[in-house]
Amino acid sequence: NPKTGAIIAMATAPSFDPNNYSKVESYGVYSNLAINGTYEPGSVFKPLNMAAAIDAGGVNPETTYEDTGSVKIDKFTINNALRKAYGVQTMTQTLEKSLNVGMVFVMNKLGIDRAYDYVTKFGFRALTGIDLDQESEGAIRDREKMKPIDLATMGFGQGIDVTPIQVLSAFSA
Repeated sequence: NPKTGAIIAMATAPSFDPNNYSKVESYGVYSNLAINGTYEPGSVFKPLNMAAAIDAGGVNPETTYEDTGSVKIDKFTINNALRKAYGVQTMTQTLEKSLNVGMVFVMNKLGIDRAYDYVTKFGFRALTGIDLDQESEGAIRDREKMKPIDLATMGFGQGIDVTPIQVLSAFSA
């Protein structure tokens, strides 16, 4: 329930029959991946970062940038998924087309300190407080160790680990 945070139903797969638990071939089925299975969220993270940038006043839906298809940060080159340049794009178009280069633009508007603050305010790097055992905090680089490339890749959900329950909680905000 996004208004209260109450979990109404939860399921993970693969499952097991609790009446025949001795027949389980892999102990991994006993893990609740919704709360302790971390993963790189990828583009799922883009709307959260865009919301942060809009809230902070760094961009608005009509803010534009020139999408050249790639951006160089230190010795790294970040490309759009299709390795295509899209020209002048709004923030709305950046989300519609899921543009990595646009999200680097957004994250640079936020900066490391504000981006880190928003990520933690959304509940990442912390337990959600769900009343289940073995919840994971996920992993996001410490603010003091973040470099421009970490900020850029966090914009499109790479270089970080989150749990499904954290993502659900953040989108409920």
